[in-house]
Amino acid sequence: MVFKMDTEAQFDDKSFDKMEKEILAEVMENSKSIIETFKFRMIFGVHLDKDVAEKTSEGLKEFRQKNWDTKISQNDVYKKYLNLY
Repeated sequence: MVFKMDTEAQFDDKSFDKMEKEILAEVMENSKSIIETFKFRMIFGVHLDKDVAEKTSEGLKEFRQKNWDTKISQNDVYKKYLNLY
């Protein structure tokens, strides 16, 4: 089956399935990242007082801006962060 659109983009079943899997993988990765962020913040917030939490949060934001590389997994980025500090 071939789908035709106004822009003349064509997809056969195989290419559509591939695109669908890529989109679903991206959605799953983003969902896991969101959950990990909540988990980190909940654990982080329990163990630190407010001043230390704010200082660390600012440090993490600065680190992300300077060092974020989308080619590296989130876990590897946090390991790098922990090793630096």
